[in-house]
Amino acid sequence: MRMRRPQLFPPGLRVQLTLWYIAVSATLVILCATAFYMIVKIQLETNFDTALRLRTQQIAQALVVSQGRMNTSDIAGQMSQLGATAAYIDTHPGQSKRTFQQEKDVSPGDFFVRVLDAHAQTLYATTDMRQLALNATSVHDPLHGVPWRGTVYDADGRQVRVYCTMLVWQNQIIGVIQVGQSLESLNEQLQTVLYILIGICSVLLLVCGLCSYWFSARAFRPIHHLARTARMINAQDLQKRVPLPRARDEVYDLAVLFNQMIGRLERAFEHQRRFVADASHELRTPVAVIRNMTEVALSRSEKTEEYIMALEGINEETERLGRLINDLLALARADEQKMQLDYEPVRLDFLAADAIESMEPLAQERQVSLASGLLQAATVMGDAARLIQIILSLLDNALKYTNSGGKVTVSVEIYEDLAQLRVQDTGIGISPEERQHIFERFYRADPARSKALGGYGLGLSIVELLVRLQHGTVSVESEPGEGALFIITFPLASEAAMTGEGFSLPQATVL
Repeated sequence: MRMRRPQLFPPGLRVQLTLWYIAVSATLVILCATAFYMIVKIQLETNFDTALRLRTQQIAQALVVSQGRMNTSDIAGQMSQLGATAAYIDTHPGQSKRTFQQEKDVSPGDFFVRVLDAHAQTLYATTDMRQLALNATSVHDPLHGVPWRGTVYDADGRQVRVYCTMLVWQNQIIGVIQVGQSLESLNEQLQTVLYILIGICSVLLLVCGLCSYWFSARAFRPIHHLARTARMINAQDLQKRVPLPRARDEVYDLAVLFNQMIGRLERAFEHQRRFVADASHELRTPVAVIRNMTEVALSRSEKTEEYIMALEGINEETERLGRLINDLLALARADEQKMQLDYEPVRLDFLAADAIESMEPLAQERQVSLASGLLQAATVMGDAARLIQIILSLLDNALKYTNSGGKVTVSVEIYEDLAQLRVQDTGIGISPEERQHIFERFYRADPARSKALGGYGLGLSIVELLVRLQHGTVSVESEPGEGALFIITFPLASEAAMTGEGFSLPQATVL
């Protein structure tokens, strides 16, 4: 059974993103729907209360007041007209003084009326009104000139909105009128609004979900293209690059970073292949020389002088081979981040003077003047053994590429909080093209000259590595035929570091 290749972005991630979109959208839709519902509810309730108040005033006008007394004998006969009034006021709340219009489909039982005198004695009440549980405040407040409104329940558990106000004759309160109306119609309207909102929200969320799923699929499309290209890249073919999208967005940045990473990997693989090839070639040469000398010595007559010459040649080649192996081992340790440095305050000018003294015999042998320039007292934090190795490597390189009668000068100078080690020669110089590669491993500007002088092209690579490990920088200034100037820069040691107070540096590692 063929296994299906796993996708970089499985459908579940798209579904999760869609669900997040729906969740956020649902929250916003529900908040908006709730706010809309509350606004509609408040508006309907306000209109309902306004209509109820106007209805109460209309009923009060139906009462005949004579000599401060209310005539309620005709209220029962006017109930049908009051019901018609209720229907009219519901649809025309701002026109309370219009004449009654008969509406046969409105039942007087939709509202309730009760009339009380100034002593809170009931003068008239509809049957349903007597069953409403009204508290004493509904009578007390109007008798003291304050209208009262509230919501109560009838015997059937229906909500009834009640408005109570005073009856006034010649600036005197002579009674209270209470009018109530069932909230069934209002609740039905609110329920209808709620159902409509639920339907609209459901449709909106469905559309939002479909759009979110489509947009998420569209958003992941460039990443799928990137993943498809990435699967085509391997160690044998690192020249492919991810095509950059037109839009300069996050996917564009991701593609750029991915291409940069592939470029670094390509350079690293190429560097590794070249390193292995160069190392194999350099190791093969001394081994071939040793084998050739051994064969020649064994094929000749047994003469002590010839054996001695052969052994001296073998010894010289083994020393060169040993130096090469040590250099390769140092580079390998640095690549594996296993090279450790012992930091301590070191006088860079003292190390430069010692290096000049050590290289003086070699300079005399090659008839090159080796001198010291300005040696300022500069203390840096570093590994003394590695620092002297740096200076010796630079001097050895300068002596190799300086002709007889030339001059090599070493100086140590201080610039603000930096110490500079400067090694200048009057040698053959370096072209601009060669300056870009001189710190690469196994690179030799003049292969024939380097090989004749026993060089492998690793000296400056090790110098650059050791300088970087000790938080310094190395640069070169040179022109063909005008010599070369190598500048090594280190930060000066602080007073606390030189006295050993509060000094702490981590072990150096290769980044």
